[in-house]
Amino acid sequence: MLGKSQSRDLAKWTSIAVTVAAFAKVFVPFYLIGSTLIFSASVAIGCGLIAMSWRRAFAAAGNITEIIVALGLFYTAIIINFLTHSLPLVPVTHLLGILIFHALFMIFGFAAARAVVWVLWTLAAAGAVYLMFIAQHVVRFGDLMRDGFIHDVFGVGESAVYLTFHQNIGTVLCLAALAALGLSSNRTARVLAFCALPLVLLFMFHIAARGALVALVCSLLFLVAAPLWVRSRKQVAFGVIAVVIVAGVTSSWFYQQALGDKAVDPNAGDAISRTIREIQDPRPGFRIQIWARTAARILAEPDRLLFGRGVGMFPVNDGFGAPDWLLRKAEGSKHYPHNLHLELLYETGIVGLLLFCIITLFPVAAAISRWSLFSSAERSAIALYVFNLAGTALSGAFAYSYSLLFFFGLTVGIIAMRRLENPAIPDRRVRNA
Repeated sequence: MLGKSQSRDLAKWTSIAVTVAAFAKVFVPFYLIGSTLIFSASVAIGCGLIAMSWRRAFAAAGNITEIIVALGLFYTAIIINFLTHSLPLVPVTHLLGILIFHALFMIFGFAAARAVVWVLWTLAAAGAVYLMFIAQHVVRFGDLMRDGFIHDVFGVGESAVYLTFHQNIGTVLCLAALAALGLSSNRTARVLAFCALPLVLLFMFHIAARGALVALVCSLLFLVAAPLWVRSRKQVAFGVIAVVIVAGVTSSWFYQQALGDKAVDPNAGDAISRTIREIQDPRPGFRIQIWARTAARILAEPDRLLFGRGVGMFPVNDGFGAPDWLLRKAEGSKHYPHNLHLELLYETGIVGLLLFCIITLFPVAAAISRWSLFSSAERSAIALYVFNLAGTALSGAFAYSYSLLFFFGLTVGIIAMRRLENPAIPDRRVRNA
């Protein structure tokens, strides 16, 4: 039987190991020294540490039976969909990859909930490493966005690789910024963390990390709205409706203006200029064109709205071949609708999309209802989940949504522990912040 001190140490190292595993394949410095080896080692270490204290790690799992049932229904629907629609054209390893790695990262996140602070410290450390790479590049070569495109900040040496690092850099820095909010232990640190946020937003705009920029704004709005919801649900509801309307009208206006904008600088690399050029560019590889093409196909076949076209069928129908799993990605794995909800509607239909929405929105609703019970670190962790959930509307593929699933598991684990500690407080009755 582990003592309290040993249990805390085990929880700490478990959180660090599983967080490293969750980001090993996308953390660029690991790519330079062997991300697959680091991923495999961190997964093995994480699994070993969880096995050493699995009873304690999952003691609260009985308090989230509704989400466990919903997950079972969702992945059962995924299996049936694959077997009935995809099996002749998509290798079964794609389905196995979804089931194995999705379960793995959700378990990792759930186990990490016992030491949330160390998840945040790991993310903050990753952001600090990125800042050091960026700083040394600026000192040596100047602006990393000179000439309108991102330069080789990490010394990768392959333009086809480093020219796509906008979103990667943006995501890591945004996660680190949100982690810093949760790690702020006093007023001075909290003020510094909040002061850094506008700088992070400006940097995201500068490097055109549009997905990370929008996701960070959404997570910050969530941090503002959550405590207000406990006090006045009507005000927050009206505020959310107002934000959605303003965002919709503004997006529509911007799209119409962009179509006729002839003065956009062809060499500007900021988020607005890049978006305008993509709106005007008819080539099918850009995100807006992919969205339009996917939506058109969905509407053109209403008989497939209910159950979709099959898991993994988007790249097949798009002419790029079938996808495969994480450790053996095929060409088709690189092609997806860049909108997780649109992808699920296309491949799994209304049934799959509805189940997915229920599952992913549950932690947000449950967290808001118990907001007063969470520590600053736990609130930051929940905001990290909102960040990843919002980011799926602009990027990400369902089969490879590992960071989303990790933070989903982390948030569900936090909620489960709070339910275990306060069983007499129903979610819907927590009113006071």
